[in-house]
Amino acid sequence: MRKRTVKTGFNLILAGVVSLILATFYHVHVARLLFLSPGGETIFVILGFLLGGAAACIGILVALAGMLLGSAKDHDVRLSYTVILLASALVIYFFLSYLSITGTEPPMLEPGETITI
Repeated sequence: MRKRTVKTGFNLILAGVVSLILATFYHVHVARLLFLSPGGETIFVILGFLLGGAAACIGILVALAGMLLGSAKDHDVRLSYTVILLASALVIYFFLSYLSITGTEPPMLEPGETITI
């Protein structure tokens, strides 16, 4: 196993997951930060999904190639920090997905109740 190649693949997967998190859950905040128009925000979301998926797919292929190749002298490369970051990014993604599905909706008005603007 070539640890440096596997670490590069894991970093690409991590970049893809972070891109998906930004495009899925924080696109409004990023668009406001970058002063994007509504059309620019849409392009940001599309590119976030596209580039995030592409980076994750390439990262999977690179990590798999690193695991299948013969061993090299990569004793100074540590995979633990990258694996911890990747696992935490995946946990955050699934947690945000769960919150978006089960999030609270605004309370319904009772009959006879009015809205003050």
